[in-house]
Amino acid sequence: MKINLVAVQARPELDDYASFEAFRRKMADLMRQACASVDLGHPTLVAYPEAIGLYLSFVPYHYEQIRTCRTLNQAALRVLPRLAPRLLQVAWRHRRLHPFAALFLQHALEAEQAYTETFSGLAKEYGVYLLGGSLYVPPIEEEVLKGRYFLSRRIHNTAYLFAPNGLCLRRVPKVNLAPPTETGTGFHGAAKSELVPIDTALGRVGILICYDGFHRSLVEHYDALGAQIILQPSYNEHPWDAPNFQDPSYVESEIWLEHGLASLIQGRENIRYAVNPMIVGKILSMEAEGKSTVSRNTGRLGAPPEETIVAIAGSPTAEEIVAAAVDIEPVRPAERATV
Repeated sequence: MKINLVAVQARPELDDYASFEAFRRKMADLMRQACASVDLGHPTLVAYPEAIGLYLSFVPYHYEQIRTCRTLNQAALRVLPRLAPRLLQVAWRHRRLHPFAALFLQHALEAEQAYTETFSGLAKEYGVYLLGGSLYVPPIEEEVLKGRYFLSRRIHNTAYLFAPNGLCLRRVPKVNLAPPTETGTGFHGAAKSELVPIDTALGRVGILICYDGFHRSLVEHYDALGAQIILQPSYNEHPWDAPNFQDPSYVESEIWLEHGLASLIQGRENIRYAVNPMIVGKILSMEAEGKSTVSRNTGRLGAPPEETIVAIAGSPTAEEIVAAAVDIEPVRPAERATV
């Protein structure tokens, strides 16, 4: 069966988070480009990058105050003093004393709703499977009598996968938080048991958010559960062509292309493809670089990037659409995963 795998290499700006409507316009423009790059006569999966929804939790509420700021510290100095009494109330009510956690809890329900409505609507409009990147929210439930509410007060970096009819098929949180940003802001990693593959019309899909895709045991976990496609929405804070900040003997791009997910899926029994959409550009003082990829399992351990990578972005800093039409065997009902 022929399917399309599409990685959206997004370069959002602060203005794209000025309002929920501005966010929808930006995501819709990227989706239009993504779907124009493939033949939608084939089943299609489009994946947005990690943290695409990060700023939804606070920028729309304080955009006029921070739109001229150049750094996160400047923005924090303008916003936090005015919010201090309210954040203390939120922190006390939810028993979360870290100021960043309190900030993200304050508008989590509204931010999650804007994110969900945006990507659910785009999936339905174009009739594709859609990974809406990720956002930072607690687990949220919805029921007719109680409405929408938190299942816990822990903030997770979570990616949602939507079906072509607009339904959310699964919400997958990040297990391993990346230093220094995530580990120092009051966010929480999830349990490995949250990593369950999703059966779809184009194959069994697993999600590993950014740093999780560098953990061999998590790739093994999905392969053992029969996952055929791994999605790795990512946000790389380090210069793409510079020495790696942990081990300067490696170049950052080498870590991703030669030792990352494209390498870890080689020789696996079930995983056939990996899709790695990356966010790029700079918002305030947070800067990201990377080349989004679609890669394949060659069946040969140690295969080099020129054999494993099917499609790759041309620039580590520009907005691009990376797409590939590939062949895959659909999942049969008798093969559905069990945990």
